[in-house]
Amino acid sequence: MVVGLGRMGRAFLALARAHAVPAAGYPARGAAPERLRDGSMVWIVAVSDQAITRVCKTLLPALRPGDVVLHLAGARGLAELESARGAGAAVGALHPLAAIATLDPPGSLAGAAFMVEGDPAAVASARDIAGLAGGRLLVAEAVDRSRYHAGAALVASGAVALAQGAAWLLGGALQPTPSEEDLRAATASLLVSVARNIQHLGPDASLASPLLRDDTETVARHLAVMAGDPTVRALYRAVLARVLVPLARDGRVKPETIAAARLLAEDGADTH
Repeated sequence: MVVGLGRMGRAFLALARAHAVPAAGYPARGAAPERLRDGSMVWIVAVSDQAITRVCKTLLPALRPGDVVLHLAGARGLAELESARGAGAAVGALHPLAAIATLDPPGSLAGAAFMVEGDPAAVASARDIAGLAGGRLLVAEAVDRSRYHAGAALVASGAVALAQGAAWLLGGALQPTPSEEDLRAATASLLVSVARNIQHLGPDASLASPLLRDDTETVARHLAVMAGDPTVRALYRAVLARVLVPLARDGRVKPETIAAARLLAEDGADTH
């Protein structure tokens, strides 16, 4: 049972139906959900963080001991589901590490990783869900929610910001100017290839950069052509500063390259 018919709720419904798993969806506001069967059930609370506690309480008349209640908020823990636990349900916080941007058609959870914290029965249900998605489940005994959610948000929002900056640069570099569809395809192609490399090699080994050729002149030219958008240039500098951390540690580039690149990563170090 999915309670909440926003983007993530509909993605979970679509996942269940694609595998012929009996499922129903209820809006977060309105009539209280009803049980689909007499046996134990999994309830997925797919609502905003602020609404989890309220919606969980609306489930209490329908809950039975042995049920599982999962919420999907990466920034919230198990306390929001305490009323369900008091009714005899196992509870868990299941966070899909997937960016769902569409409502109709529903977004896809295929291949997604999930993080779960919760009671053993809730973890078992989460493992079944991850299996349906063909993804991976990270099981946590404790979670620093602010740190965890910041890491997820850095990728989800950061990748969008990078694509926005890249589209601006690519669109201004080519004549004739590419169509919006071509720019989408170009930036998505790069992001997909980077994601594939990270999955197989890890982030440190996935870097592709002029720095690996001890070439800081190209990096300086990059910064110079970004003068028209200070936010993109600041983003590039932040990226540069971060990738220098493992490069300085593992010795893949010369110390003088690291030093020159650090200067470029500082505001005002480039000339244009």
